[in-house]
Amino acid sequence: METAHLRLRPFRPADIPAYAAIRAKPQVVRYLPGGAARAAEAAAFAAETVPRFIRAWRDAPGYGPWAVEEKASGRLLGHAGLRLFPDGSGETEVLYLLDASAWGRGLATEAAAAARDFAFVELRLPYLIGYVHPQNHASQRVLEKIGMICEPKPVEVLGLTAWRYTLAQTPVE
Repeated sequence: METAHLRLRPFRPADIPAYAAIRAKPQVVRYLPGGAARAAEAAAFAAETVPRFIRAWRDAPGYGPWAVEEKASGRLLGHAGLRLFPDGSGETEVLYLLDASAWGRGLATEAAAAARDFAFVELRLPYLIGYVHPQNHASQRVLEKIGMICEPKPVEVLGLTAWRYTLAQTPVE
């Protein structure tokens, strides 16, 4: 799938080193479970996660995160897409993580909007969720720009306090 500036494609095993380099930056992972300390585990995390992203597309539910490439350079910028939320609720989450060099250019919003559209148009999912650390104002703006609504109180999820966002598919008449 392509957007104005991005190519969203399946991950490949060859992406592991570049993905690890992105996740090794403390500022990139500071709002994720484990925080900035997880940057030290980036190589092992990428070696485990990239194959899981690949399997997600093949196995149930048949969707997952894409590798996000900058179209102009072909450089891996991170991941974006959908995942079946790991809490057993059956809900689908919009997620994205981009290298700090891609921040401030609207690329996370572009990728998240593509994931939203794929979820509603191609997969016909009834609604989406998203979780954001309360201090991650940039990520909050991304979800708001794609139409997601923040619920009124923070929740505990995956060991973090987070804001929960939701968006229901608008029925087509």
